[in-house]
Amino acid sequence: MKKVVLVVLSLVFITACAQGSGDAFITYEGKSSNWKGQLQLSRDDSSMNGTYSFRLLNGEITEVENFTLNINEGGTILNEEKILLDRSIETSIQCSGCMTFNEDTIIPVVIRWNGKTETFNLKAP
Repeated sequence: MKKVVLVVLSLVFITACAQGSGDAFITYEGKSSNWKGQLQLSRDDSSMNGTYSFRLLNGEITEVENFTLNINEGGTILNEEKILLDRSIETSIQCSGCMTFNEDTIIPVVIRWNGKTETFNLKAP
């Protein structure tokens, strides 16, 4: 019980500090038939840092071949001949002195894998 209280208090403190600094924290989510994606982003008026995470929804598939991930129409591209799916596929985003995403931003995602192509959008809930 003490650990839960400590975690909650830590989160309240971190949130209060972040709100005072002008930073915004946004989570974008989306999914297709076989993939689920998420972006957790910290941003201010001129910079942003975050992590994209993608997970295959079909737990029976453990390996994907010819994998291509295209985020935001080429803003981030990941190509792999073969990936093992024991955890999520992650890639970072960092930008300073740039236009940042906001709560209304829609981020297009195209995933090509095993001869299939799936598209979906990441949006803030």
